Amino acid sequence: MQKVEMWFPVAIYSVDDIISQEQNIALRDHCIAIQNKTPSGGTEWLGGTYNTHQTHDLSDDIEFKPVLDAVSVHVHKFAEMHNSNGAYTNNYSWMNISKAGDWQEFHTHNANVFSAVYYVSAPEGSGRILFEDPKEPDMFPLKSIQKKNQLSYTRIHYTPTPGLLLIFRSYLRHLVEPGTNIEPRISIALNFS
Repeated sequence: MQKVEMWFPVAIYSVDDIISQEQNIALRDHCIAIQNKTPSGGTEWLGGTYNTHQTHDLSDDIEFKPVLDAVSVHVHKFAEMHNSNGAYTNNYSWMNISKAGDWQEFHTHNANVFSAVYYVSAPEGSGRILFEDPKEPDMFPLKSIQKKNQLSYTRIHYTPTPGLLLIFRSYLRHLVEPGTNIEPRISIALNFS
């Protein structure tokens, strides 16, 4: 008897609305205020996205506490799905603000176990987040795939929506595609170890 077993799946956790809509609107306004007074960080990025990496740690800002606490709860739920009951700590968090044409190249979050992205705002045309199979590049790809499925996809994407939280293992390569949005796409990035 033949069977296929999934031994090394790549899991991405998603949940909507971890804070109230009112809290999310207040957070959006606070993010814009920070952008207006804090220089952009993460100067090694090529894609033009404003960020507070190394210029404003969100864990030091009380306005972000509700969302950071909610993300932590979900990181631990995701860890439990892996049969891990360890304590994972948010060791750094920052925000990203992008408009039309901004993007972020493929990257990982080294020296962490879990990474997360929470979308504060995502107007129409916001760049999608794209995840890549960790086995890429496959030097001998499958031939003549008629329709891709969970065994044959090498890249998948999520379209951002306000209130969406994604959690993934930090080794997973990902990028943000260029957007066409005029209004700001605001996300919060977090690392846990």
